[in-house]
Amino acid sequence: MAQEITIGSQVDVKKNANVPLSFTGTIEKLYANAALLSIDTYDTADAEIVEDLKHKTVINYKNMKQNGKAVQPPKPEDTK
Repeated sequence: MAQEITIGSQVDVKKNANVPLSFTGTIEKLYANAALLSIDTYDTADAEIVEDLKHKTVINYKNMKQNGKAVQPPKPEDTK
């Protein structure tokens, strides 16, 4: 079962072809297919990337996990 997320939820993102680094972040804004995250904790080797991103990035829901489980995108009315 997927985890329901809201603004303020903490999520984990793993590095892959679509994401340049692994980090833990906090959801700041929800969109239809992605969310704006603040980058909270990350590997020190990725510090330059994080600085270039100004400690924020937009990530697709399919690339997020909360407590080791996939996240559930918000209902359309929650993205306004």
